[in-house]
Parts: sequence; structure tokens; C-alpha cells
Amino acid sequence: MRLFLLAFLWLLPAWAQGGGEYLLGRVLLLETERGLAQVEVGGRVEWAQLPADGGGFRPGERVLLYREGGRLYVTEPDRLPWMGLLLGLFVLLATLLGRGKGVRGLMGTFLSLLVVVYWVVPSVAAGGNPLLYAFLGSVGVLLFTIYLVHGVNRKTTAALLGTLLSVAFVLFLALLFTRAMAFTGLASEEALLLRQWGGVDLLSLFLAGVVVGTLGALTDVSVTQAAVVQALSHANPRFGLGELYRRGMEVGYDHIGSLVNTLVLAYAAGSLPLFLLLTKDPTPLRFLLNTEPFAAEIASMVLGSLGLLLAVPLTTLVAAWAFQGGKGGPGEGHGHAH
Repeated sequence: MRLFLLAFLWLLPAWAQGGGEYLLGRVLLLETERGLAQVEVGGRVEWAQLPADGGGFRPGERVLLYREGGRLYVTEPDRLPWMGLLLGLFVLLATLLGRGKGVRGLMGTFLSLLVVVYWVVPSVAAGGNPLLYAFLGSVGVLLFTIYLVHGVNRKTTAALLGTLLSVAFVLFLALLFTRAMAFTGLASEEALLLRQWGGVDLLSLFLAGVVVGTLGALTDVSVTQAAVVQALSHANPRFGLGELYRRGMEVGYDHIGSLVNTLVLAYAAGSLPLFLLLTKDPTPLRFLLNTEPFAAEIASMVLGSLGLLLAVPLTTLVAAWAFQGGKGGPGEGHGHAH
């Protein structure tokens, strides 16, 4: 959700970004008492203003600078080289351990991010309905992640349909409960900033973020369940829809048990600073949880987890219909084991 909002902010029109200039430089000398740093930028040596807390910068460190109104400010350390190293390690391990599917998974992830950042976000920034473009973008993301990684066949089509049905249910529940709880969409600093610029339906943007945030986990669940039903069908081609669904759900119940807390923990990990306020704020817990930032975070967790729960029976039902009577080619095995 927050990555979705940050991408939205990044791709806002230039007039909304201010008239300053971002630069890359290197710290030569620190004078923390004066709050200044001597930096090399563009082949010149200049003095730049440090953050109020000093920023913890070191001589020789590469930093990001911001020039506005003739003044130069040190803003952040240059983190991209380390991020590149970390991503390179991830790509290397995914390729070595996942082999062909690992490479296709990386390609699917890259193409999915392109859909979100370069189509969904610009469409919303241009005034499009966030819910509509989030749903259409979800279809594009799922086509890349499911068909590219696992191929075009009955199993992947059943997984795709099960995931789309789950996304539709999550959207319906999100619309129902966010309206019932009178959410405004102003649950984060990013949303408050967007409100100042105007032109964006913040509640729909919040709902779109919930949907986008669940797609990865939903894909994992649906492909695995479809593979289970496929294996059952080819183990006994006489199984009809009802029997395939019943036997597939025997595995699905275990799947649900292991996944029920997946998104809750994922969302909670990203919201630890917010939850830490529970221990610092003197407001009674009953009233603090009622505020929109807390209520919206909890709603995101629950809605995402509901999507996971719904994906298991929905995908199992679609796959049972697709594979009843031993339809389809030979079994391809499970997507993975839990």
C-alpha cells in the first residue's frame, strides 16, 4: 500500500513537485557545530546545510543534495549502490535456486511492477478512478505472474480465475466496510500531502492499495490449490466436481491454517511505528483504535487475509470444474509444498 502511494507521489506532474533541483555529491568536510558540510557536486566544492540532527553523515560518503533558492541542502545518503547489491543477491539466488521458474518469476515481477508504476499510477494521477485502474492493473499483473511463470494451461487459468474472483470479493467487502466506518482515505502522511494537491479520490486510492497489496499472496495460494486439484484429477479421472472439490479442500484447510496470518504479519511488520504509538499515546486504547490511521491499518490486514481465505475455496471450485473427469493434460505437480 505504501509503495503504491510512494509511486503515485513520484509520478505526479512536475508542477506538484516544487521548483528545486536534486543533485548527487560527496561529503568532503563536516562542520556539525555550524550545521554545514563541504561537498563536491558537479566538479565544484560548495557548502551545504545539514539536517537539524546532523544526519550522521561521514566524510567521503556519497549523498543526495537539494538546491532551492540558491541554497544547498544535504538530504539523504546515497543508498542506491547498496540497494543494487541487495537486489543483485536476490536475483542471483532466485536464478540459482529457482532455475527456469526463478528467472520467469523475476521477469513476471519486473513486468508487474511496470504495470503498476507506469500504467496504474499515471492513470490515477491523471484523474482516473483508482478502483477501476487497480482492478484492470490486477488483471495485467496476474497475466504476467501466472502465465509467464507457470505457462498457459488449465491449471494456470483456474488459478487466474480464482484469484480474480477473490480480488472482486475483497473489493466488494472493502467498499462495504470502508463506507460503514466512514473512512476518508486520510490515514497516512502521504495521503495528507495528496489532499493538499487535490484531484485524487483518496478513499478509492486506499482501496486500490489494499487490492494491489494482496496480489502476490493470492497468486501463491491459487496456483498451489489448482495444482492440488489437477494432481487429484489425474490420480483418479473418475472424480467429479463435488469429489474433486471435497478432496482438494482437505489440502486447502491445511493451506488456510498456514496462511491465515501471512498478510497480518506482513502488514504489521510495516506498521510497527504506528503500533508503537499504542504504548506512548495517553489516549485510552478503545478511542485510539477508533482513529482512522489505526482502523485503516487493521482493515487492510483483515481484508487482505480475507482475500487469502476466499482464494482457497474459490480456486478449488474453479479447478474442480476445469479438471473433472480427468480433463486436461498430464499432471504438472504442485506449485510448492507448505
